[in-house]
This record gives sequence, C-alpha cells and structure tokens, in this order.
Amino acid sequence: MDQQHLWAALSLGGDADVICFDFEHPDMSCLKFMTDTKARFPSVPIIMLMSQQSADMVLWALRARIFDVLLKPLTPRDVLRCVERLSPVLEARRTQQTRANATGAEAIPDEARYHAKRNSRGKLDSVLGYIEKNYAQPISEQEVAKECGLSPFEFSRAFRAAHGITFRDYLAECRLVQSKRLLGISQVPVSDVAAMAGFNDPSYFARLFRKRTGISPSAYRASLLTAPKVVDAEAIG
Repeated sequence: MDQQHLWAALSLGGDADVICFDFEHPDMSCLKFMTDTKARFPSVPIIMLMSQQSADMVLWALRARIFDVLLKPLTPRDVLRCVERLSPVLEARRTQQTRANATGAEAIPDEARYHAKRNSRGKLDSVLGYIEKNYAQPISEQEVAKECGLSPFEFSRAFRAAHGITFRDYLAECRLVQSKRLLGISQVPVSDVAAMAGFNDPSYFARLFRKRTGISPSAYRASLLTAPKVVDAEAIG
C-alpha cells in the first residue's frame, strides 16, 4: 500500500491502534514513509519489521519515535514482549478519552465545574502531540503555556480540566511509558534509558520508576528478559 492509500484508509477508519511496516531491507524512501506517517499520526505507535540487523537502524528508529523494531523471523516471545510493551500505551490512549468520566466529574453540578474557555480548548489540542514528539527534550509548563497563548495558571487549569491530570504528571507518565519501551530493547544500556526518555537526572528517574512500578529500572528489564517463553503449540504437534 502506498503512502496516500495508507493515510486515506487510516483517516476514513479513524486512528488505528498500531501501524506496522514490514520491510526486508529498508531504504531511504521507506524510512521517509515511516517518519511522514509518524508526523501525520503522532499518537499511533509504529512497529517496524525488518530482516537486516543493524544497531544504527535501531538508533535511527528510536530517534524517529518508532515504537519498536522487530527482526524477522519473529518468535512467539518477540511478539509477546512487543504486546506487553504496547498494552500500557494503548490503555493510556483509551484512558485519555474516558478520563473525565472516571474522575467522578459527572456528580458535580455543571455550573460548579471549571470550564476552559472555548479558545483555550482549541489551543490545547496540539499539546499531546507536542509531548509525543518532544518528550525526550526539556519541556517546561511555562514554555508550553506560552505556545498556547495562555498564562501558566490558565494553562495549568485548562489542561487539568481537559485531561483530568496535571501537565507535569502527564509528561512524567509519558516519559515512563517510553522508558519501559527502551528497557525492553537490550541494545540500549540502562544508563542511557533515562536521558533518551527525557529524564535529565538518572537518580530522579530511578526513584520515580520505582515509585510508580514498585521495582527498579534494572529489575524491570530483567523481568522482561526472563519472561516465560511462549510455546508454539503447532511446533510441538
């Protein structure tokens, strides 16, 4: 399927949960196809399948915000690990759509709720995409508020009213999701994961990761590497 047909199919059917590109030996046109698709659908995880094993290609994919790179032929364990890393990302996307109902806001009289101004809501639409593209870079609430044409106070209230979570907590959760993905890639040293996920302080990253997951980043990686192997029933038969 070419680029225009793929984009048309995605636009007609709504955002896909995952986009998968299957290549033998990706060339520059293939890589541009993926980056253009990521730019057009920034919140959709992209999986890249390829036959050629290349550390440079893996690093390129990480910098291009490709969710995961899988080498063919795939094993059931490869698929399981990928699905395990995808699950929290897909759940977070679904939660964003239903978070308002989950907060119990329906019990509050409408006239008593905080309502972001109509023009503020429009300006907030691009914030999640901005975070998705720039999570690895330093992002301040003041900087994003300025881009939205709001004061930090207005932005903080509008963001929480729209998403049911503070901007800082949302940014931290987004970075933690990315760090879990990176920990699942054995070629990336644990010491580099914090910086690649947007945490400038490795000690803070380790403390926050342990607080949110109950284990250290190293222990989380070890749990992925020692996950029970999926047995192919057809192979046994």
